[in-house]
Amino acid sequence: METNGVPTTEAEAVLELRRIAHSWVDGRHEEPHLLIEAALRSLDAGLCTPSLLHLAALMSAEHDEAPALFDRVMDELGFGFHPPQGYWEGRLALAGWWAAEVTEGWLDPGEGIGLVLENVADAYGVCEELAPVHEVMDWLWNRTGPLPPPQEVDAAMARAARELARRVPLPGRPWTDRTDRSTASGGYGQDIEKS
Repeated sequence: METNGVPTTEAEAVLELRRIAHSWVDGRHEEPHLLIEAALRSLDAGLCTPSLLHLAALMSAEHDEAPALFDRVMDELGFGFHPPQGYWEGRLALAGWWAAEVTEGWLDPGEGIGLVLENVADAYGVCEELAPVHEVMDWLWNRTGPLPPPQEVDAAMARAARELARRVPLPGRPWTDRTDRSTASGGYGQDIEKS
């Protein structure tokens, strides 16, 4: 189990790195020293890749190498993100990446749909690919009566993420639905019902 936010297992270390990646892929980069500290915690928890070792060993004068190394760490751990060159194609791919993170149990459904809505759907507008996001938000915002229980909202958002991941598959990363099990301690997959 995680103690005071410090990962103690490889699975917890991967979860911490993925949490950094959830904002990293959209250009919100952590300071190099925070990436290095995360790499050190991951190594201490037993996780090891060549780039993770290199990242953890960076000296102060080498901090400018941290972003490229973190990109390689993400690739080595299987959750790297390489969007298409076009802006809109890249934004749509980003929505698909976040949706895949939800379906694989690495990202909370509400947080994932929120990231897609705020960073992609609001700017992209209504389109067939993003329809699941718009539909779940319409269901939530335009209802009469009391809000549904949180579990029902999470399940609806997880279904929207699964549909979005099917509509926007990521190149080099086959779509998988692992929402029937948790993939890491603290993952969200164990709480999502299959539709």
